[in-house]
Amino acid sequence: MAYQFKKLDQGNGEVLLSRGVRDYDAEAMTQDFEQQRRLNPALGRAVWHTSISFPPEEKEQLTNDKMAAIALDYLKGMGLAQGQYAVIRHDDRPHPHFHIVANRVADDGHTVGDGHNYSRSEALLRELEQKYALTPVLSQEKRQSLANVPVHEQVRIRLREAVQACAQQARSLPEFTQGVEARGITVQLHRNAAGQATGISFEQNGQRFKGSQAARPLSLGGLTKTFEQHNQQQQPQLNQPATPRLRSSDHGLGY
Repeated sequence: MAYQFKKLDQGNGEVLLSRGVRDYDAEAMTQDFEQQRRLNPALGRAVWHTSISFPPEEKEQLTNDKMAAIALDYLKGMGLAQGQYAVIRHDDRPHPHFHIVANRVADDGHTVGDGHNYSRSEALLRELEQKYALTPVLSQEKRQSLANVPVHEQVRIRLREAVQACAQQARSLPEFTQGVEARGITVQLHRNAAGQATGISFEQNGQRFKGSQAARPLSLGGLTKTFEQHNQQQQPQLNQPATPRLRSSDHGLGY
């Protein structure tokens, strides 16, 4: 906590979320964590710390509200939302990032498990990338396979990963374009003399690729087919009877 508040005192961050702790002072917050830890004195490592980082080019879209929503989803997904925690954004690096400090002793005294936490965390982060239209992180195996690839090709591969992720979610070209540009990638449509769109290209960090150069399904024609498939898949769902809304007495309501 001393490290977290040192950055805050230097004007390099702010508290985004907190639960069950005094979030204005490192010593007070530590005391709060220690107090709850006494509910489960046999637990050796009671502090959970995670730092979640984002690419520098996503800084503008990562408002405090969006970061807080991502952090809360992460806390819920890792089983940490029913205890004490603090989410603190730091602005001391070019890349946006926040820290989560949480108590593994929940409010009722039970231990929040940390088994397989790395694989669980990685799987959860991939889901959050999709939910919040974030630039997907390459797997460790893929990063290693790119080690000897020319820089120009590395840029193309990473751009392709990001554009493909947007294509899998979109049902129209405008929706797709909005998602891609939110990741810091410029989309350009190429038109013929009659004004008809005949091609598409993507640009990031000064490097431009035609859609077909990134991947054949990312050509304008390939994307159009993808959107049509998504709309066809969605149509049967729209024809299903509406699901009754939950009443306030029903189980399953959110907080």
